[in-house]
Amino acid sequence: MVFEMKIIKQQIWLIVGAAALLTATFTLGYVVGNRSQMPLVETANALTSTDMQHAFGSAKTPEPFAEHAPQKQESASMSLSGLVAGLEKKVAANPGNIDQQLLLAQTYNELDNRAKSLGLLRSLNKQAPKHVQVKITLATVLMTGTDKQELKDALALFDNAIKLKPDVASMARIYQGEIRVKLDNLSK
Repeated sequence: MVFEMKIIKQQIWLIVGAAALLTATFTLGYVVGNRSQMPLVETANALTSTDMQHAFGSAKTPEPFAEHAPQKQESASMSLSGLVAGLEKKVAANPGNIDQQLLLAQTYNELDNRAKSLGLLRSLNKQAPKHVQVKITLATVLMTGTDKQELKDALALFDNAIKLKPDVASMARIYQGEIRVKLDNLSK
């Protein structure tokens, strides 16, 4: 009986220790993950004067942040253009890599270069007509516009994506509903 109690105590300690280790691992991951995000000072630099006025009641940027704001914005835009240029070089070096081309098209779209994004996505759709992610990405970019034909094309692309991969049906149907509402509003 005493021997069994020792085993039970050891098992309990193992469970408690495992739970503590899991908690510590999660906490460490959370702390390290948060450190990789932008520090508070850099976040404040990204605020506009209107944001600052709303938050602090004054349109004036606080002095510790003001001296670094233009410099941070310049370096951010330079790094973005460098990032896009690097991605363009990778795509040019390996034109058969659809995933890299998709990433480039999405990057163009995020940087408000919709025309470049659509051009690349349409080309990819012709190049890989059975690639579901290409169809979905093209459709989601098309649905951000107000051109009726683009919206109808997006509806068809979602239908094609569903035929190729039925697992995407629920997500695609939600987007199609948004497109139909948009088309209905444009008809009024």
